[in-house]
Amino acid sequence: MTKSKSLKLALSGLICVAGVSAASAQLEYDPSTFWQQPHIRAAYIGDYELNVKTEPKLNETEQEVFREIITVMETDRDAALQMLLSNITENSSGALEFIIGSVYGEKGDIDNAMSFFKKAVEKYPAFLRAHRNLAIMMVQKAQFDEAIEHFVKAIDLGARDSTVFGLLGLCYVNGNKFISAETAYREAIVLDATVKDWQLGLAKSLLSQKKYQEAIAVLEEILIDEPENEIIWISQANAYLGLDDPETAVAIQEIVDRLGKSTADSLEFMGNIYMSRNLNELALKYYRKAIQKDPQRSVKTHVDTADILVGRGAFEEAAVLINDIRKTYGNRVDKDQDTRLLRMESHIAISEGKTDIFIPILEKLILNDPLDGDALMMLADHYTSLDNNESYARADIYYERVAKIPAVEVKGLIAWARSYVAREQFGKAIPLLERANTLEPRDFITRYLEQVRKVHLANQGF
Repeated sequence: MTKSKSLKLALSGLICVAGVSAASAQLEYDPSTFWQQPHIRAAYIGDYELNVKTEPKLNETEQEVFREIITVMETDRDAALQMLLSNITENSSGALEFIIGSVYGEKGDIDNAMSFFKKAVEKYPAFLRAHRNLAIMMVQKAQFDEAIEHFVKAIDLGARDSTVFGLLGLCYVNGNKFISAETAYREAIVLDATVKDWQLGLAKSLLSQKKYQEAIAVLEEILIDEPENEIIWISQANAYLGLDDPETAVAIQEIVDRLGKSTADSLEFMGNIYMSRNLNELALKYYRKAIQKDPQRSVKTHVDTADILVGRGAFEEAAVLINDIRKTYGNRVDKDQDTRLLRMESHIAISEGKTDIFIPILEKLILNDPLDGDALMMLADHYTSLDNNESYARADIYYERVAKIPAVEVKGLIAWARSYVAREQFGKAIPLLERANTLEPRDFITRYLEQVRKVHLANQGF
């Protein structure tokens, strides 16, 4: 893969990540808010009356207990729970277990709720509400794969409410089964179009399938009710980018920025779009704003961006961004990230011919890692370029060290050979090229070796 292709792929990944992660963030399962959603509580709690068509028939003892606890439930749920627990036997029908599970669920005791719902469905496998409530509790615990089985069973038994289909869609999304998620969310929306979670879930499943036009339609409908929801705007911008319409994507991101709703991700996304259009100054503006917006953000994100800028030859912008990274993050820049930044700084300094800057940087890299083949090679190439006996001697020292590092040995041998060719010392270049061709046979090495041999022989008078 050529360097230009590598840069294009890297930039493409950067462009997509902000929009996709933003869309995902809006739909990310959050157990801390899950139970507070009115449509979830309403769907779960319902009432404690039993449906004889889909639920177990109470025996005589249970009927007496049930009549008594219905009254107690109105004033003292804890007392009712103790009454229920004291009447559970191996022969109970599963109905009391279901009620106990429901009470535990309302109290926020998810583990006990799940335990009793499981007992209910074990005793009565066709217990629709027990399967349904068990699945809801499993979503609360982020047990999405297990929840799917019980949601599907509840649907088989006749469940046809929005919550069952919507949460089933959520489970499929978390399992990356986006086609199934789309189907479930569409059913949920048909049953209740007022729940925004289902529309958001549908949008995510469509975006994940690259059905951008359909996703845009869903997102536009959400924006009618939530015109200042920056996550929806960002997701829509990402969809337009998927349709290869960066102009609209940029326009939408500008709207978000003017609303004062930008996030670090959305600002980074803006920078990526501008960089893809070679508008490096504008890209830098948004990259710098992203750092300012969230100083606690991952350092690696910004280091990756700086690396792309250097790779594209946008050295001036990269230098500014690197300076911002160092100032903002300070001690949070770990050794690996610092090494990457130093390497970028050396490339920038070399491009500007600032030997007083890049030589100390390269020497520091080698001090930190004596086997840093790239830094050794850059120093060797630099001293070769000075074209004098003293600099050639220093270059040979660095080339020799590079040639002892397996990961870059072939590359070092070829560079060393070229250095000797530049000095017209062809005889010294030949064994280096032979060694390189033995380690990694390549057509271009063979051709170069043959050319050097011919020139060497000609100089010897043959």
